[in-house]
Amino acid sequence: MLKRTMSSSPHEPYVSELRHIVTVAGLNYEIWWALKSDQTRPQFVDVLNRYPIYFQTAIHAHFVALLVSLYKLYETRTDTYNIPRFLKLLQAGAALEPSVLASLDRQYQEAKPLWVKVSILRNKVFGHHSTAHSVEDAFREAAVTPNELRDLVAKTKSLLNELTQNLDRSTHAFNLGSGGEVVQVLEALQRAKRAP
Repeated sequence: MLKRTMSSSPHEPYVSELRHIVTVAGLNYEIWWALKSDQTRPQFVDVLNRYPIYFQTAIHAHFVALLVSLYKLYETRTDTYNIPRFLKLLQAGAALEPSVLASLDRQYQEAKPLWVKVSILRNKVFGHHSTAHSVEDAFREAAVTPNELRDLVAKTKSLLNELTQNLDRSTHAFNLGSGGEVVQVLEALQRAKRAP
């Protein structure tokens, strides 16, 4: 009997969508952090100051896109593609060994506190703007750091790869990167300014 491949699996839409969402989150994190980080920003402050509206808007847009993507991954609605729902479906269908499901649940539980921080910002500032809280209050309540956002992306990639490795023996490289391209664009803008 032939083993079912992911393309014929009822789980494929979940795997495909969740991989896409975490890839989008990772790309937006890299762009946002390349523009915001103390490691790259000082090198290009003249370029950033030359086009302030563009870069301020880009920083904001990539941060919001990051938060929205991370939020989608861990929300608990039953009508969307999300990790908690997928884990419940896999458990209900006995698609994975109990020990694998337990490992995935542990990873989910480790990621959840980081997601809660993301959800505070998404729900009180970016998805909605709460009248009960200022933006500063919401950021203070969330107390999320750039490293925690990076870690949530990494934890999610790891969780999905363990899941698919056990589901159909596949993994995803998650090898797209955007931070280097941002630096290349900034360097090109710097060179263009210096050119006669």
